[in-house]
Amino acid sequence: MSVTRALFRLYRPIVLPFAVILAVADLIATVAVAQFNDLGFSMWMVLGGQAAKYWILTIGIMLVVMHLRQFVVNGATRHEFLAGTAVFGMVLAVAWAIAIPLGHGIESALLDAFGRRGPGYPVPTAGGALREFGQQLPISLAYLVSGATIATGFYRWRPPIGLVVMVGGAVPAVVADWQLGFDEWGGIPNNLPFAAGLALSLATTGLVAWGLHRAVSDVPIRRTAG
Repeated sequence: MSVTRALFRLYRPIVLPFAVILAVADLIATVAVAQFNDLGFSMWMVLGGQAAKYWILTIGIMLVVMHLRQFVVNGATRHEFLAGTAVFGMVLAVAWAIAIPLGHGIESALLDAFGRRGPGYPVPTAGGALREFGQQLPISLAYLVSGATIATGFYRWRPPIGLVVMVGGAVPAVVADWQLGFDEWGGIPNNLPFAAGLALSLATTGLVAWGLHRAVSDVPIRRTAG
């Protein structure tokens, strides 16, 4: 079985329930707020856009801390592990980037159907959906790479060096939030133009991912306790 297929099998019981829980939480929170006022913001943009990125960060950490040794001692090369996790991470990031505009559209339609969509609510459009996808995809990739790099720093080196790697590893997530992060109205920071911010985010993520590849490609595999 390939590394990618094995990871999807391992994470299926985690990914699917998380998505369902997030959707239910959004529904409950939206209904609760709409009972008193028309909703003037997107609850889904808050939950799906904010909470999920830390979940993706955690998956990046788990891939190194929990699965690197597991796959290598069972016959996978470090290169195969890196390639498999890259495909797994890309699919996960793309899927969530699709879920953001999709969930926003469903939420907007339901609010409109029940007459609870307020005047300030960010009504989705085709262009807006494309932009939301273009924001969420690099954010997901950045948080995944940051999580894996932070974990690798402490896995491979002693704590003083691990702390330095942690700071460097956090850069993709910080840059992605700074340039592409969105709020409950779908707005983005007024920093660089979107295209420039996107390029900066992808370049930062790619550079740190290259360093991650170099660090993992020959990392010693730790023995388990006992």
